[in-house]
Amino acid sequence: MVLVDTSGWIEFLDRGRATLRADLETLLRRGEVATAGLVLAELRHGCRSGPQLRTLLEAMEPLVYLETDRGTWLRAGELAAECAPSGVALPLADCLLVALALREDCAVFTLDRDFDRIPRLRLFRVAGS
Repeated sequence: MVLVDTSGWIEFLDRGRATLRADLETLLRRGEVATAGLVLAELRHGCRSGPQLRTLLEAMEPLVYLETDRGTWLRAGELAAECAPSGVALPLADCLLVALALREDCAVFTLDRDFDRIPRLRLFRVAGS
């Protein structure tokens, strides 16, 4: 399973590098894509019209949804605290997605290089990046 973060979806939906689109389309066909509330909220925030919102909701509906529970929130805070002493200041939103991915043993599909600095996290690498 691969948890796609907001940066991956924005690139896919709006600009879409060919290799990124191909990789994500393959994962979607295989049913290997997961999402989370944070990603849905960020994408919803960016919708500027009714048709755009309907397209987004239809696209996200069949995906595996990873629910955030109390333990995941605590793990997100723990990740932020673990990274801070080494000078890595990660946004709490990134830590939340990492906590979900680690809990579910998912890779993360992202264009955000902040995720590179998180130990034990598997990243899905787009071909050619």
